[in-house]
Amino acid sequence: MKTRCNPINGIIGIVIILSFLTAMNGCSKSDDGGSDAAINKVSIKSKTPNTPASLKFDEEVIIIYDYEIADPNGGRIWVQPYTNGSISPKYSYTSSPLLTGKGTRTVMISITSGTDAVIVDQLMVEIASADGKQTVSESFETVNYTFSN
Repeated sequence: MKTRCNPINGIIGIVIILSFLTAMNGCSKSDDGGSDAAINKVSIKSKTPNTPASLKFDEEVIIIYDYEIADPNGGRIWVQPYTNGSISPKYSYTSSPLLTGKGTRTVMISITSGTDAVIVDQLMVEIASADGKQTVSESFETVNYTFSN
């Protein structure tokens, strides 16, 4: 005796399996259909004075940036001067409070002293964890600031 397979039974089986897999995967309340990728970013809006520029030791470069911190615990952002791939000698910069969400911030960098001119050729922008112990992201922006007597 031959038995026939009803195609409807196969379709019902597939629907049941897909329903089960969907239920096991689940959806969170925050599922808005968007990406779950965390966004951490800093966008420098302005630098005063504009680059290139010559400054006296202890004069400040004022930097305004927009930021977005994805971690609900917050993060810290530092902008530091670099010379030839390393942190510049005798530098100063604005420390970072704990930042959360989105915002705009004004900070400064400077070279405090030296016997020779110091050329700052990059600004290193670091986003760190809330406790400042882990680097979340790091980027560099090319500049040309010469600090001297």
